[in-house]
Amino acid sequence: MPSTSKKIERELYGPGLAEVTLGAVLSLLLGAVVAAGYLAAQPVDTVRYLPREPDPDRVYYITGSSRSSLGKGWLRKKQELLQPGATRIELSEDELNTWLGSSEMQADQSEQPEGIISLKRMNFRLADDMLQVGLPCDVSVAGFNRSLVVQTRGNFERSGDQFVYAPTEVMVGHLAAHRLPLVGALVAGRLETIHELPPELQEAWKTLKEVSVEGDQLVLVR
Repeated sequence: MPSTSKKIERELYGPGLAEVTLGAVLSLLLGAVVAAGYLAAQPVDTVRYLPREPDPDRVYYITGSSRSSLGKGWLRKKQELLQPGATRIELSEDELNTWLGSSEMQADQSEQPEGIISLKRMNFRLADDMLQVGLPCDVSVAGFNRSLVVQTRGNFERSGDQFVYAPTEVMVGHLAAHRLPLVGALVAGRLETIHELPPELQEAWKTLKEVSVEGDQLVLVR
């Protein structure tokens, strides 16, 4: 009666090493998931500029400027990008955010399906040779409602026949997602799919020989 013997051994000696190990691993995984969810749900401080003495226990979301009066040149630069020939185009965060708020990009945003996550307006910030992409959103599930901010920072690198945005920092609320295997890449990849370039701009983008952030400018060279 092997099964009876095992039951007697379990009553006498308790669970085996494999069971204890599995239980410990599952407890650690559950704890990690709960901790990550808690950090991600923590609110961040949305500011235009960092305070003189930033609080090390706070996470700040510094929004990029979106003044249409300074960003209206995006349309001329778009046409310049679409035309063949050598060129060097410098774009400011005002121009990027004005373009993002244009009718063609807002139409793209309106096609996003409704779900437990409601996306707000994306924002670009250029500073210190880095592009920051910020996306505030509302999460609503099973009576739980919370506003959180996803923000990434990085530059561009060549991948195949074109340049891609390569963030080195991915924050979800207070959670440093870039420090977690696969999680940071999944979040950054999801951000890329929210606003896709129109087909003609995708083709023009592939012709670029250099894409980089220099100071507070996005530089495109062909």
